[in-house]
Amino acid sequence: MDMAFDQAGAGDRNVLAPSGLRDFSLWSIGLRPVTNFTADRDLLVRRRAGKIVTQEGSLRMVSGRWLPYCGNMLQFLWDTKLRTMRGDRCELFYHQPLGSSEFITLSYTRSGATTSLATFYAATLVLDEIARLKGSKAIVCHVTNSRISDRLMARWGWQQHCLQWSGRHFIKRFYGEYPEIQQAWRVRLQFDEPGNLQPTLT
Repeated sequence: MDMAFDQAGAGDRNVLAPSGLRDFSLWSIGLRPVTNFTADRDLLVRRRAGKIVTQEGSLRMVSGRWLPYCGNMLQFLWDTKLRTMRGDRCELFYHQPLGSSEFITLSYTRSGATTSLATFYAATLVLDEIARLKGSKAIVCHVTNSRISDRLMARWGWQQHCLQWSGRHFIKRFYGEYPEIQQAWRVRLQFDEPGNLQPTLT
């Protein structure tokens, strides 16, 4: 991932589009967004790329994408100068690389000055659940946001990876053993139907 884009120092700029339009993307036309993990499990498993949107610590939606989104310097500058994110919101982009379908790449993250840690954490839990549904072996990412510490990554189950490369690369390995998401979070993120919740580890 380029757990990258953080607008905490971006200042108080005007948002160019109303909040309802922020979820619109040409690359998602014709793909129904997922808000119910139980009803739309097959969609989540089948789609190779998507955007997770969390807001105020809860899931807003997972939108599918026809093509992966990886971000680039031009997009970063656009986000920094013209598309300042307001509110407690996080957008997390992911995809399965061609030729490596057993892995997920967390490719880009947008957050704002008022994005809470709970909202960011919720987005990572949604990605963990998608990885479990897909049976993925691991999630990989590249962290460029200095506010995300190595200690925080380790606490959330990530290990440093490809130390010979420049930058901070991490991997979250599963290989059939997925982290147990606490029941309170499963309810909050609507992963299960009522009465079909997974037990919480104590």
